[in-house]
Amino acid sequence: MHDWARPAQTPTVDFAAKHQFARELAAQSMVLLQNWDEELPLDQPAESIAVIGELAAHPHFMGRGSSQVNPTHVVTPLAAMPKQATYAQGYRLNQTTADPTLVDEAVALAKRSDHVVIFAGYPDGYESEGLDHDDINLPDNQNELIAQLAAIHNHVTVVLQNGAAITMPWAGDVTAILESYLAGEAVGEATWDVLTGAVNPSGKLAESFPVYLGDNPATLFFNADAEKEDYREGIFVGYRYYDTKELEVRFPFGHGMSYTDFAYDDLQVEELADMVKVTATVRNIGDRAGKEVVQLYVVNEASRVAMPAHELRGFEKVSLAPGEATTVTFELDRRAFSWYNAANEQWQADNGHYEIQVGSSSRDIRLQAPLELTLGQTRQPVITADSYLDDIEASADPVVQIAFEQSGLKAAVQPLLDNPAMVKIMENLPLRVLVTAGVDDAIVQKFLNLVLCG
Repeated sequence: MHDWARPAQTPTVDFAAKHQFARELAAQSMVLLQNWDEELPLDQPAESIAVIGELAAHPHFMGRGSSQVNPTHVVTPLAAMPKQATYAQGYRLNQTTADPTLVDEAVALAKRSDHVVIFAGYPDGYESEGLDHDDINLPDNQNELIAQLAAIHNHVTVVLQNGAAITMPWAGDVTAILESYLAGEAVGEATWDVLTGAVNPSGKLAESFPVYLGDNPATLFFNADAEKEDYREGIFVGYRYYDTKELEVRFPFGHGMSYTDFAYDDLQVEELADMVKVTATVRNIGDRAGKEVVQLYVVNEASRVAMPAHELRGFEKVSLAPGEATTVTFELDRRAFSWYNAANEQWQADNGHYEIQVGSSSRDIRLQAPLELTLGQTRQPVITADSYLDDIEASADPVVQIAFEQSGLKAAVQPLLDNPAMVKIMENLPLRVLVTAGVDDAIVQKFLNLVLCG
């Protein structure tokens, strides 16, 4: 008998261990978006808890298409809820309009409970590859129910089950928001692990949550052409757009809260032979053990191209006991300072001024330090009649500076540059139109000839 013809042995799988791993992974991935007045973790068993929302009983825990799996054992939030919790359906997943009977039951339960936990999000199958949404709103019946509960209760936590950013018109009215995303087969246990403090949340957002869909630059062009999608926003996507435009967001890229607090200090930046070494000290200054994702951003002020306000170039998750500190180290190679030069079809790192930022999110920068990069390349612009006067003044090429002096061009423009009302205009004039400012064109041509002859 050939080897390939032998009957395959059934592998032994420890499904209980796999489920426990799924539980731990899900809890570590959840993002605590909001926690006013330390609403979470829940004080159990002292508090009575109203658990509201059909998603507690029928959770949206995975995507569709290639992200769909066949779990062996799903534990729902309803099945895993604490003993002192009571459930009300609140809304129907198969409709978007409110059911008055379900709403009344949910409100009545909330009024006689110490704390309200409402599960909100999309029904299973609503999010999938191969289809697009017209908005990023939750179903109307869920938004309306959250608003009603927040109006009659001061302790409302919203637990979200969704695959991407959503709008939250009620965010300013609820006390806590936990983003669980699509948490897998152990969604129920993992969610309550975080809500009750058995697990200290440490997840961070990998996307910005806008206030409105229209704040996203892609909305100007998306689905405008029946034959193609035109990504006109270029590199300005996500936080690169929101942070550069300084646009208000609901929650920024990299954001995620903890039940403890972390302090950052002692930022050190050192350029070595082939990399830049960055170190910073992070300390747990709270009374709980916790994990923090330390993020490093680079501000590029050297390249003469359109650049985002800053770009994430490294991150590291550290685990710290109360009072414990650690040094986080990043090693940035040339690629960390590069931009893609489409004209040359290659990545380009320019020497010059950068800023190193270290923080807890793209909008929560704790430390920053300047860097004069020298391990990249210094590219001098080619001087032509279209060059600007400030390019000539800033040029490090000795040929350009000698020609600037010998041609008489520097002397001709200096009186104009000394005039505060003219300096900005002059620096942004191309050489070919300096004649309009009274500069003899023969001087300009002499300068260009001297540069060309080198």
